[in-house]
Amino acid sequence: MNPAIWVVFMAVIIVLLMKRRRTAQRRRRRNRRRRAGNMSQAIIEQMLGKRCALDMEGLSGATGVLEKLDGNWISLRTGDKLELINLDYVTRIRELPEKTRRK
Repeated sequence: MNPAIWVVFMAVIIVLLMKRRRTAQRRRRRNRRRRAGNMSQAIIEQMLGKRCALDMEGLSGATGVLEKLDGNWISLRTGDKLELINLDYVTRIRELPEKTRRK
């Protein structure tokens, strides 16, 4: 088989696989939004003021103090920065122990 044809064939396959992956991600997001109460507001309110780690879709995550819950958004204080995170993309919230200072 000619190498040029092989390269073109592989490029087409990769494009088709990427498109299929994107549509699957959209479908997952849409289904997650349809599910009512994905993250219970009452449970998140118990975590306010505590140091937590948030795991989000994909490989991203954030760590900080949960400050405020407003609708479907949560504010997270990381040092001197404030992050606003949409709860549709949060998969897990873990409480972390407070940092202890060494003497």
